[in-house]
Amino acid sequence: MIEETLWQIYQHSYFQSTCRVMPYQTVTGHQSGAIISVWNPHGQNLTLAHNKRLERAAMCYLREQGITYKTMWGGNDDMSYRELSIFVACSLQQAQNLSTHFKQLAFYYVNARGRVSLHCSKQTKPMCLISKHLKKRWLVK
Repeated sequence: MIEETLWQIYQHSYFQSTCRVMPYQTVTGHQSGAIISVWNPHGQNLTLAHNKRLERAAMCYLREQGITYKTMWGGNDDMSYRELSIFVACSLQQAQNLSTHFKQLAFYYVNARGRVSLHCSKQTKPMCLISKHLKKRWLVK
């Protein structure tokens, strides 16, 4: 279950490329897919060292499964708090499965037209529209 305060924080997330300059279109390729954090499972803040171990394990799992992904940051509006996330072109059901696998409480789903919605991994909260288009939540370095 996601606490209401954390659910509210999730609704105010922004995204940014991990590369110096990469527009959102390069990350998503205009495909539907999920943005899922690979850090801080269960909504708990872990150390950078612990998160780096989780990151390596996640990337290994994705490669083993043959899942193509792009890395990105998810965080607050000035990226003073951010978590490493991935974009995976996939269905909503696949997104939920991956989010659960990475022990995340929630994930974002971007449809082919760029609409961003927030979903609870365990389906205990209804879907919430975050933005009519990803570009409104995409920060440029």
